[in-house]
Amino acid sequence: MFIFTAKLSRKKIAAGLGAAGVLLIGLILMLSGNKAAGSEPSPKGVKTQADRIAYLASYGWEADAGSEECQEVVIPTEFDSVFEGYNNLQKEQGFDLAKYKGKRITRYMYVITNHEQTPVYASVLIHKNTVIGGDLQNPAPGGFLRGFKGRE
Repeated sequence: MFIFTAKLSRKKIAAGLGAAGVLLIGLILMLSGNKAAGSEPSPKGVKTQADRIAYLASYGWEADAGSEECQEVVIPTEFDSVFEGYNNLQKEQGFDLAKYKGKRITRYMYVITNHEQTPVYASVLIHKNTVIGGDLQNPAPGGFLRGFKGRE
């Protein structure tokens, strides 16, 4: 039987605990995908239906995969007042459709199943596997058009 003893000062113990804490925090960040609390989901690399549904889920929305509708759209080269208002909604959530004037994009629509109002649809605007905008909408009288964040 061997007995090992070591004399540790309080400084060495504190330094060891501090290093262990830093390693633990680094491990937690690595396992969580380095996504800080409250950070926005990445709009890049959204290639498949599963990616689009996961993107909406990152905002707390449950989309019905079977309801997917796909439409090719051309962003107007000149914005009228209605489209300017829609682009202002996009700017509020960190997008800007002005960068895509005249470009062909794809609009995916889904039925949202976990909103208190019905029906609610999500539009996700994609250009080259990147989300460039989108919205939630309730087309009923007195409905709404808003960004992905928060609850109404």
